[in-house]
Amino acid sequence: MKLPRPIGHGLATVAILGVFTAALSAVTLYRIIAFSMAQRVERAREASVEELATLHSPGPAEPDGAAPAMIGMRGGIATSPEPAGARAPADWRAALAAAGDQALSEHRAIDVETQIPGAVLVGRVEPLGPAPGAGAGARARVGWVAVAIKPSTYSQSWRLLVSALTLAALLLVASSALALTTFKRGAGGIQTALAALANDLSTPVPRPPVRELSEIADGIATLARRLVEARAIQERLARDLAQKERLVALGRVVAGVAHEVRNPLASIKLRLDLAMGTEAGSAAPAAMPLPPKVVQAIAHASAEITRLDRLVADLLIVSGRALGPRHPTDVGALLRARVEALAPWSALRGVTIRTAGGSACVPADGDAMARALDNLLRNAIEASPDGGTIAATVYDDGTAVRVRVQDTGGGVPSGRVGELFEPFFTTKPEGTGLGLAISRAIARAHGGDVIYAREADVTRFELSLVRTAAAPAPAEEPRA
Repeated sequence: MKLPRPIGHGLATVAILGVFTAALSAVTLYRIIAFSMAQRVERAREASVEELATLHSPGPAEPDGAAPAMIGMRGGIATSPEPAGARAPADWRAALAAAGDQALSEHRAIDVETQIPGAVLVGRVEPLGPAPGAGAGARARVGWVAVAIKPSTYSQSWRLLVSALTLAALLLVASSALALTTFKRGAGGIQTALAALANDLSTPVPRPPVRELSEIADGIATLARRLVEARAIQERLARDLAQKERLVALGRVVAGVAHEVRNPLASIKLRLDLAMGTEAGSAAPAAMPLPPKVVQAIAHASAEITRLDRLVADLLIVSGRALGPRHPTDVGALLRARVEALAPWSALRGVTIRTAGGSACVPADGDAMARALDNLLRNAIEASPDGGTIAATVYDDGTAVRVRVQDTGGGVPSGRVGELFEPFFTTKPEGTGLGLAISRAIARAHGGDVIYAREADVTRFELSLVRTAAAPAPAEEPRA
């Protein structure tokens, strides 16, 4: 499989091409400048030869005053021992005098091309022989022509352009290196975050300074957050499904138990009533009074039968069986009535119950709601320390009526909060583990719920009831 090239190769290619282009442009401009100067020097040489040719032609005896045809060019004839170029500008004289001496000694024309301040001196010095009509002892003469070739007025602009191209190339390399370094660091940070997210979706994803990488990082962070939410929803649905499956299984068992247990219990209860002479619908006294101990034993057995029958009814509620008919119920009044009913028992345990809130009516099964509130209040009383205080509050938030019961007990161990509303879960030695499960089942049957929270040293149970008899809403998971 062909692997894609990293972006660093592309940036490096851009930088190399930019540097090469800038260097090529700079060399080209430099060569143009040099070529222009060479052409001007060559034209100056040709003009020097032509001007010296005019000095050979017959003319005035002293042709120094004749102006050369080329602008800026100077020339003349020097007679020994006068040095060539004696009448030229000061910075030309040394080069022309040396060329004149060399021309006389070698009897040939000497070309001059030397650097002088701010220009290149180009000229020619040539021996001319004696002046026309002079005798045999006449002094030797040399003709000289020279011109100073200064740099073009555009050369400075070209040099600035070359410098700008060089600087642009350096900036291109620097910006490419910076972009490459920034991109690689950002990509490296994202790769590290991705490797960490494979094990922990809560790992923070860094936001690189590059906008495109930052958008990718934001997308990865959003994806991780949604995966966490989806995992939480999946776990909650799995727990709900497992709980429903357990409740379905429990419902099947309870249905069988209710049928097999309630009939014998009813028969036993009937026979005990007959033995007591209190058969339903009959007030005839027994032929012979029973001993007090037997009466007490029969009454105790009847109470136990009633308790077993109520336990079967509780199991039916937990398993999801329908409640009784619903009527407008004042939850505030119902709460205060249940607190008054439990007041003697709570006083024996040294616990005070304080109520707050006014009236709040919802359609509900009053008997079932009384049992749900009893379970929450009993649980708080049993969990409260001696001398503790329980706060029972009713309030209406506009969408639901809520009953909050708070105590200062030890609460549920954090590791077992998830089992709190499971049937038969209890931390009490003599508990059945059905109280909270029944309360939640009753609340959910009314479209509400029961939640648990532990804040500082306060344990809070909150039962909610919707104002309308709608279908039960999804339950909120208890908070640790």
